[in-house]
Amino acid sequence: MKSLKYEERLRYLNLPTLKYRRIRGDMIEIYKMFSGRYDATVMNWFTNRKIDKKYEVRSHRFCIHQFPIKFDMRKFNFTNRVISVWNTLHSVAW
Repeated sequence: MKSLKYEERLRYLNLPTLKYRRIRGDMIEIYKMFSGRYDATVMNWFTNRKIDKKYEVRSHRFCIHQFPIKFDMRKFNFTNRVISVWNTLHSVAW
């Protein structure tokens, strides 16, 4: 296995990529936050975000609006990292 490249090892072991696993884990955590599995204090991470709880035609009812990022140190923060992926999810489970 040492001589194989990363992609070949993943195919051989039938594993998803690290990027996919990271995004999947983030989406699971966001779902837990919105479904009330965490304390209400965890939702304070999104206090500076506008969360629409009404159903819109092109998105689900928990769409999070992205505000412009002013500093580079917040660019890769959890709350900023997950917004674009979260908003592209379908509203099947809601």
